[in-house]
Amino acid sequence: MDDVDIIHKFRLPRFLILDLCGELRVHLEHLTGRSHAIPPSLQVMVALRFYASGNFQAVNGDVHGISKASVSRIVNIVTSALVTLSPNYVRFPRDDRSINDTILGFSRISNFPNVIGAIDGTHIPIKAPKDDEHLFVNRKFFHSINVMAVCDASLKFTNLVARWPGSSHDAFVWTNSTLCDLFESGGMNRGWLLGDSAYPLKKYLLTPVMNPSNPHEEAYNEAHTRTRNTIERSFGVLKMRFRCIDLSGGTLLFHPSRACRIITACAVLHNMCINNHVPAPRPQNPRGNRFIPPDNYVYQGPNNDGMEVRRRLIHTRF
Repeated sequence: MDDVDIIHKFRLPRFLILDLCGELRVHLEHLTGRSHAIPPSLQVMVALRFYASGNFQAVNGDVHGISKASVSRIVNIVTSALVTLSPNYVRFPRDDRSINDTILGFSRISNFPNVIGAIDGTHIPIKAPKDDEHLFVNRKFFHSINVMAVCDASLKFTNLVARWPGSSHDAFVWTNSTLCDLFESGGMNRGWLLGDSAYPLKKYLLTPVMNPSNPHEEAYNEAHTRTRNTIERSFGVLKMRFRCIDLSGGTLLFHPSRACRIITACAVLHNMCINNHVPAPRPQNPRGNRFIPPDNYVYQGPNNDGMEVRRRLIHTRF
């Protein structure tokens, strides 16, 4: 295949697939009694084809001599290997240089200052599980994993939480995350996250002004929306690249814990593509399965000093 066909079918270019084979080799090589182990390179290609299509039959059609059962085992092995790489590829900015670069990247979008991440949730469809099935039904009445993520201005994920069932509220997922603990404990004393109205307003997490009453609040909301839109675009590109987690590719036909690992693996691959400037595929389903909460889906919680931080920002900047 030429390079265009490789990216079309496997989403990664040739050189990046070879690099990935090298990184995962230690996890994929194993001995067999018959000395016919599937080589790591073929395992990587099988898994990438599944992530790109979400269809075991597509994998079988492109990679001859691999049974459906073997494809399932390979996808599981490669997925687990990719998850072990996630700390190297999905990293929240902590040092001064990475924080400054992140703030600068966001400021170029709409001149919104001091932003170190855009946060949102998205629902990844899964097969109805046998245990606690009702917990996985979301507000759009399909079974899903509620995935919370933070991205930077380049659409790269800097934090990802894929563990909660679809009925979980975005604010609940945030409150029970290690990133929330980091901010609440004072471990991050610089920068703001931008979230929609489903999240609590905090001094470090800024949300839109509901019912803006003056031009300054309207300007703030416009800049906030344009800047926070990066996370929605990140989800859109992720699902365009890896159809296995998009409704257009069907649903993930696995146990929820395995589905969560696949989501994390796709995020790792997405960041690899961003780091190496791999173009995103053309959209086939512009709406995807983006979960759009109704207008009254607003976080209801106690007021705090986040309101004063937001008020001061609007007064001095907008």
